[in-house]
Amino acid sequence: ILSTLESLGITSLQSGMDNVRNVAGSPIAGIDPQEVYDTRAMCQALTEYVTQGYDGNPAISNLPRKFNICVVGSADMFEHPHINDIALVPAKSNDNGKLGFHVEVGGFLSPSRCADAIPLDAFVDEGDAAALCHAILSTFRDYGVRGPRTKTRLMWCIDEMGYDNFREEVARRMPGGNLPRASEATTLLPDAIAHHPIDPIDESHHHSTRRSVLGIHDQKQDGLQWAGLCVPTGSLEPGDMTALANIADKFGSGEVRLTVDQNVIIPNIPKEKMDAFLEEPIVQKFTPFPGMLVAGLVSCTGARWCPQAQIHTKSNALELAQRLDEQLSFPEGTNEVRMHWSGCPNVCGQSQVGDVGFIGTSVKVSKDQAAVEGVNLLEGGRIGQAPAEAQLVDKKVPLGDELEQKVKAILMEKYGAVEK
Repeated sequence: ILSTLESLGITSLQSGMDNVRNVAGSPIAGIDPQEVYDTRAMCQALTEYVTQGYDGNPAISNLPRKFNICVVGSADMFEHPHINDIALVPAKSNDNGKLGFHVEVGGFLSPSRCADAIPLDAFVDEGDAAALCHAILSTFRDYGVRGPRTKTRLMWCIDEMGYDNFREEVARRMPGGNLPRASEATTLLPDAIAHHPIDPIDESHHHSTRRSVLGIHDQKQDGLQWAGLCVPTGSLEPGDMTALANIADKFGSGEVRLTVDQNVIIPNIPKEKMDAFLEEPIVQKFTPFPGMLVAGLVSCTGARWCPQAQIHTKSNALELAQRLDEQLSFPEGTNEVRMHWSGCPNVCGQSQVGDVGFIGTSVKVSKDQAAVEGVNLLEGGRIGQAPAEAQLVDKKVPLGDELEQKVKAILMEKYGAVEK
């Protein structure tokens, strides 16, 4: 099984512990009519560097803490660059017009601190992107804090060294000992979404600022479409995987893509085959046209599989989203409202970036009864153009009717939802 996966460019190496996790790119790279950069080749090149050709890369396998890298493909920022340790944002050299990247560093989420990635004031050619990642990673390896694990991500290293010293050390480790400044290149992203200081977007519409990849969409290739299938909370059974592979072979090009939002994309479907595609049982199960809240669900593993989780996340997340979708309608033009669930304070479900976030906890409703499952409730997270961390709005809310009413009130007050 592992050798077959490796032959397809998939490996379990570096998928856990204190090393570089899988490199994230655009889920619609190469097919998106609005993309500014096709992230596929760069993600593959960085993956080969990280895994040393799937043999393992000892030079970067003993880091102070886990490490995330992404390559941005479009203004929608499907890759969530602001919470990555390294974000490569496409840009073009002012001198020779070569493609490359502006660089942001230090983004992360944790129970004790969340930080948006900050500009490194750097531009790197495409060909030097792996060298830049190595310079940052080796600096982190050699200078990163190795104390309490709540204070060992890259941003803590930058704080400890000081920003200028960190950048200088990274530059020293680059080929030639030089790291060009960001001003030597122009971003390829639209001005309003470039990684420069911008005005916060309208609070009343912040949930509608990026496109949804769910649904049926025309590709940049004439006559072809992609289908974005909603897999609620990312829960797939083995039979589902086989069925998805079969429809990808039957209707598309045999390709199945996964998104950071736990959904599936089947690309390269001829338009004339789409009606038949939509009739397939697996497409009926994972519909491209879900309810607003089911579409925006993200959930960690939860207590069913994870010993650290304090609540069952996936089943409760789906039940709440389905119930509220039955009750509420959202303003026309709303693309998504994202609800992120984490079973414990480690926030693997990225609760702080959700429009509404849930962090599992135990709740003692009375002295005479055993504790029940509940959540700490957050609101106001943003991704994309003007990222923001969701803020705590209520503590220790038990799962059930009380939570449903509180979330319903938030959706009506903050997101324009109305009773059906």
